Amino acid sequence: MESIGEDGSVLPLSEGDVCGEELLTWCQERSAVNPDGTRIRMPSKGLLSSRNVKCVTNVEAFSLSVADLEDVTSLFSRFLRSHRVQRAIWYESPYCMLRAATQIQVAWRYRKRRLQKLNTAQTKQYSSELIKRHGEDIERDAR
Repeated sequence: MESIGEDGSVLPLSEGDVCGEELLTWCQERSAVNPDGTRIRMPSKGLLSSRNVKCVTNVEAFSLSVADLEDVTSLFSRFLRSHRVQRAIWYESPYCMLRAATQIQVAWRYRKRRLQKLNTAQTKQYSSELIKRHGEDIERDAR
């Protein structure tokens, strides 16, 4: 099996691998309690993984519905929120690694663009100073 992301990134899946951990992260980020103590419900529609799964060979697989995912996150919320589990999800998840890599790339491009603008501004300022000095030298030589 292959897990294919929105950006076209392909992750091969083998026996025992999981796909769709971004939904678990999504549930954890959005499972909360209102100030009055009532639970905030996840929308049953619109909760879709941003990845597609392609079967390369015959496979046996199962999927979870939104209700199943809600049950898992509520029954094991304490376990899923532990620092150790959060770290494991973050460091072992191809989704999280790809998300982190994308954020680093965006930050790097932003920094590079900012430095280019700064260098361009400095070059223009330096050029105008040279032109001004050169003009003063020509006037002085003409006198």
